[in-house]
Amino acid sequence: MSGEKSRAIVFNGDETWELRELTVPDPQPGGAVMRVEATGLCHSDIDHFRGHVHTGWGGEFPSIAGHEIVGRIERISPEAAAEWGVVEGDRVAVRDIVITADGYRVYGHDFSADEGSGLYGGFAEHLELLPGSFVYKLREDRSAAELTVFEPLSCAVTWVAPVQDGDVVVIEGPGHMGMATIVAARAAGASKVIVTGVGRDRFRLDWALKVGADHVIDVEAEDPVSRVRELNGGAGADVVIDAAAGNPITVNLAMDLVQPGGHVVVAGMKDRPLEGFHSDWIPTRRITLHPGAGLDTEGAVALINAGTVPTADLLGETFSLDRFEDAFALLTRSTPGHDAVRVALTLS
Repeated sequence: MSGEKSRAIVFNGDETWELRELTVPDPQPGGAVMRVEATGLCHSDIDHFRGHVHTGWGGEFPSIAGHEIVGRIERISPEAAAEWGVVEGDRVAVRDIVITADGYRVYGHDFSADEGSGLYGGFAEHLELLPGSFVYKLREDRSAAELTVFEPLSCAVTWVAPVQDGDVVVIEGPGHMGMATIVAARAAGASKVIVTGVGRDRFRLDWALKVGADHVIDVEAEDPVSRVRELNGGAGADVVIDAAAGNPITVNLAMDLVQPGGHVVVAGMKDRPLEGFHSDWIPTRRITLHPGAGLDTEGAVALINAGTVPTADLLGETFSLDRFEDAFALLTRSTPGHDAVRVALTLS
């Protein structure tokens, strides 16, 4: 063990956090240690901060959050180098799911800071990559902060599975997941992409047009169902993807936005149970529901490395570890008069 220390933001699960210094370990057989370059922030980090973790494992506290992780391999075991096809110095994206002897766990959510090295989340200067991890080499000509978009895109490329060439797609929610879904829908062949949001999303809705949306709708200013039909020759959308986090009302709206025989993907994590949902909508309108639960990190990285993803437009704003409070305030939309399409920490 080198004795080197790594600074880390540790969430206690009760809406408090602390800065710790943890010892950087030696790699385990089949594992590695990476120096984290940048980590994107996600709405699930807000839930984690509040003590709610949506993983199958259920989370651990205290813990280092952050799962949208890009960094460089600093030290690696021979076994991991052979399995992952990377060497020391390579820049990689980390798939957040790791296969352990006890089951699937998620970096940035499911490991206690008091377990092992504790360095199992992206809000730290180092990450211990355990056996059972997966990493993928990333291009060198873009900033690490830009490249953290690989993780939301890893989800989005699976959410668009129902999209066929020529489909009209509505994406609910212009957050960073919604932005990634615009890119994924275009790659899947959507002919028209419409993004919905609310009044306070004006900055994000305008940015969605820059990322690749054809139209945006403020659902508080106009009837979204009528507007979608107007934009689609009187029909609803072929596919509606609910990428909005928080209020579950978007699920009900999705059922109204989709045309009979269409597809609804329920993806955004909600902060309370849904009320007013009528299951009769499914058989009477022949709507197919899909869970937004997939993850294709390899596919997302391939799109980025091929140059088909506007990573600079998806970057948003970056902050150093020392300015974590400012970053988190922007993520939670607590900064008066200021908004961003995405937030990331730069760590080296």
